[in-house]
Amino acid sequence: MALNSGDPAPDFKVGETTGEQQGEFQLSAQRGKNVVLVFYPGDFTPVCTSELELIQRDLARFRGANAEVVGLSTDTVFCHAAFQQSLGGLSFPLATDRWPYGEVAQAYGIFPPTRHTAPFWNDRAIFIVDKNGKIAWSKVYEIGHVPDIDEVLAALEKLA
Repeated sequence: MALNSGDPAPDFKVGETTGEQQGEFQLSAQRGKNVVLVFYPGDFTPVCTSELELIQRDLARFRGANAEVVGLSTDTVFCHAAFQQSLGGLSFPLATDRWPYGEVAQAYGIFPPTRHTAPFWNDRAIFIVDKNGKIAWSKVYEIGHVPDIDEVLAALEKLA
């Protein structure tokens, strides 16, 4: 079961890449900012491509709400780098939940590996973690549906 508003956001530290810049992303290092965790099933899939392109298009609005955005899937940082390149670049990091496999998604209650037709995909979900490390908003989406980015931004703007 996915975490809900008011729950403490589990901390994690994972590899990430923005373009060819690789590093690490740690949730607790973002305290003082809102963080939008965008869990998506996999790189190079049509719905995930559309979702991340929409977030990139509205990234200034996310940043205007003092929010950092990070995408997460079980794909590797090398796959993320190639995926970002195929999209013409992204200005936010894609993090890997590769090892231990799906551990972050599992901590957020969205890793049911037998639920989807493609094995080992996490659910499509978005969590907004507030400046104090608590879940402020969350929603799990059907795997084949692109999230409503305006809905996410409206929830984020309520925190400002």
